[in-house]
Amino acid sequence: MMLSSFVRVQLIIFSIVTVISLVVMGAYYMRIPSLVGIGRYEVTVQLPTSGGLYKTSNITYRGADVGTVLDVVPTQQGATATLSMNSSVKIPADVTAEVHSRSAIGEQYIDMVPTALDGPYLHDGSLIPAAQTTVPQDIAPMLDTANKNLAAIAPGKLSTLIDESYKAFNGTGPDLQRLLDSANLLVHDAHANVAPTTRLIDDMGPFLSAQAQSSDDIYTWARNLNSLTAQARERDESIRAILQKGPGAADEATKLFQQLKPTLPLLLGNLTSLGQVAATYNPSLEQTLVILPQLMSMLNTIGVPNDVHNGGAGGPVLSFNLGNLNAPENCTTGYLPASERRDASAIDAPPRTTDPMYCAIPQNAPLDVRGARNLPCMEHPGKRAPTVAICNSDEEYQPKGTNPWIGDPLPVVGNPLGDQVPGNGGPAQPAPGAGGGTQAAPASYGTAVTPGAPAPVATATYDAKTGRYQGHDGATYELSSVATSSSNEVRTWQTMLTGRSA
Repeated sequence: MMLSSFVRVQLIIFSIVTVISLVVMGAYYMRIPSLVGIGRYEVTVQLPTSGGLYKTSNITYRGADVGTVLDVVPTQQGATATLSMNSSVKIPADVTAEVHSRSAIGEQYIDMVPTALDGPYLHDGSLIPAAQTTVPQDIAPMLDTANKNLAAIAPGKLSTLIDESYKAFNGTGPDLQRLLDSANLLVHDAHANVAPTTRLIDDMGPFLSAQAQSSDDIYTWARNLNSLTAQARERDESIRAILQKGPGAADEATKLFQQLKPTLPLLLGNLTSLGQVAATYNPSLEQTLVILPQLMSMLNTIGVPNDVHNGGAGGPVLSFNLGNLNAPENCTTGYLPASERRDASAIDAPPRTTDPMYCAIPQNAPLDVRGARNLPCMEHPGKRAPTVAICNSDEEYQPKGTNPWIGDPLPVVGNPLGDQVPGNGGPAQPAPGAGGGTQAAPASYGTAVTPGAPAPVATATYDAKTGRYQGHDGATYELSSVATSSSNEVRTWQTMLTGRSA
């Protein structure tokens, strides 16, 4: 069959159009190159859930389609989607794969949102972990919850709920807008701080559990608080009086502290030293407090009843039982000699001696065994000494004498006790018999006065404010330690501590 040249040209043109149409249809509509992997590469995306994603879902990058979803496979951790990407578009590897809904019918797609503008880029075999993916909130549980809430409303009450909601929220549009905006900011900040927010929610669990377990205690506390407020309401006048008088009491307390300001530091400073001493001698103080009740009981034995029927006056009688007076004899070693002892009538203040006075005989002597020489050293257990200086030194206690016997224990005139050497008991003398020898008297006594010739006694008027008194000779005397520099000067307890006038 012979074809004309015109027909052959038509057939050639038709064949060319057919081939072009098939190529265009296969390349752009049937996507044959993508099916065979030409110009494509695969990327795996790990998702916490499928998020409604399905096979053939589109993939967009900056609003343009760059691929499709080849497959979605569920896993134990969520789902894995295999993506077929267009190799002509370079997408940074640091990207977030976000699953979104394109329409209300649930058409899902993946939007690639880059967090970096430069490489490295996605390539064949790249993996986008679940930490770099987001999926939309499943709306099905929300719809189920809303359906349950609506079902819980009694029939015919839905209109009432809508009316009351309208009354509650009518005119509060701006306030609700601010509330939603603030909630949006809160959610945004919580999303930006996922780890601290998650930790806060996790930590709230034990706290809320503890509150649930202590609900009875909380109820009791609330009930007691209610009772307290009720009592406060009943005693409103008393509370008001306290509030009205409280500032005045506070002012008085402030004035008191101002008055104590110049003296309190001195007192506290002195108490510091006293506290240190008390801490050092704490065992001795404890022993004193232990034996004090027994000592008071012993002192009570001095008083004996007075038998009125046997001629008594009926008043109390004190019986000291002094039959053992001067037995054993007195200790004189370590004290002033009799020639330097002061008369009891002296009123001036003599200078203190350089050495402390105590019974300075050996520690194992049977005389005055509870004297100062046998005091225990609190800071040096096992050591005994009469003074703190000896306790704190490396030296041991050294006695000053042996307190030898001097005459009869009772003092009579003529005893050599008045001539003894200071610090020692004087020369030893044999003890006289019961009927012989003379007794010693202090040097200040002079010649013994015959009994029956008592010394004359005189009285005088004394002014305690000025310290003046009139002697038996008619002259006026003044005690300088009592007299004040000014008759108008007021002495208070503050001046006693500070030494300055108030």
